[in-house]
Amino acid sequence: MARTAAAAGAARIEAVDDMGRRPFEEPEGIAHLEVFRGPEHLARLSACDVVFVSPGVPWRQPIFEELRRSGIRISSAADWFMSRHGAATIGVTGTKGKSTTASFLGHLLARTGVDVVVAGNIGTPLSDLSPGDGAVVVAEISSQQAALLTTSPTVAVITNLYEDHLDWHGDRDSYHLAKANVFQRGARSLVTTPEVIATLERLGATPIDPEVRLVDPTRVARTASRSVMSYEHNVVNGALAAVAAAEVLGRAVTPEEYESAVSTYQGLPHRLQTVRTTGRVQWIDDTLATTGESVAAALRAMSPDEHVALIVGGMDRQLNYEKLDEYLCSGERRVSLIQSPSNGAAIGVEFARRHPTRTHLVDDLETAVRVAAGLPDVDVVLLSPGAASYDLYVNYEAKAAAYCGFVDALD
Repeated sequence: MARTAAAAGAARIEAVDDMGRRPFEEPEGIAHLEVFRGPEHLARLSACDVVFVSPGVPWRQPIFEELRRSGIRISSAADWFMSRHGAATIGVTGTKGKSTTASFLGHLLARTGVDVVVAGNIGTPLSDLSPGDGAVVVAEISSQQAALLTTSPTVAVITNLYEDHLDWHGDRDSYHLAKANVFQRGARSLVTTPEVIATLERLGATPIDPEVRLVDPTRVARTASRSVMSYEHNVVNGALAAVAAAEVLGRAVTPEEYESAVSTYQGLPHRLQTVRTTGRVQWIDDTLATTGESVAAALRAMSPDEHVALIVGGMDRQLNYEKLDEYLCSGERRVSLIQSPSNGAAIGVEFARRHPTRTHLVDDLETAVRVAAGLPDVDVVLLSPGAASYDLYVNYEAKAAAYCGFVDALD
């Protein structure tokens, strides 16, 4: 962001890191930049004309709150980009499915001949983009990014609204209202589901200006192709992508175009990705499943006749897992539950009470892998934690790598 500001002609750029981490490297080649490390420098922000806030800074962080009250312009990399290129952008957000929806939408548009780039949370930072004339940007937008938008993308997509990121937003309603900002700042159209609209209506955030294009999950036909897009939750994601594509193309996506895109789409890492096969056992990495709803969706994607060893647990963010517990107890899938740190014991509480012999509380991920490997007649081991990975790992990629390493080390 400092490089972007320098390129735009900023006279003075001050970067403040209140943690003051060491060792560190000073960035080079950025004109007029000075870096300040340590909380004593936070007061410098109040003297700036515009403050670009990292998405990691919680909404209720005291300095952040004070800056918003002060009237200083608050922005972000996503807001900076959207204010300049929102008219050429499709913004995709939602609690879950936004990465797959954005990625598949880019794939679908590319196969219909559109000059398209997929960016944002999913890859290239938006502030690094300079789209050419006629290019379309598909931007995955997080709730933290959406909260600071002053300009909406021309087409906004909301996949779903569940409970997540309460540590950042403070409560569920604030989180959902932040998501709604993706269309409330001038979007031409909103592509979403009736369930999302009902949530927005309850919060008084009913779309008025944008045209609403609804995808009813109960009426979406399954694709004929067997692929990652044939999973139950991805059927809806694919339908949302097709409707959003039609907004760009000015016409509906043909069945032939859609089936061709589905059959050639490879999916994304860490989303129901088969990473190992040992004998009859399929080991699946779904580390980006960080809510109870996404874990239930992963289980529904499994074949009904398979015995699934489900490994859950990660950073405790005080999420509600009652719906996942209800699904586990329903018996719709045959599951052995492996509860790993840090919050695994809080996931599937009622299932554990009803099925103690099918529930295993372990001390670490390595033990979870060993327990899963030792279960009789298991078909699939599914690492779908229902929680973020930052408690014990640097990120979800590190957790996935550890998972693969523990599988490789099995006798």
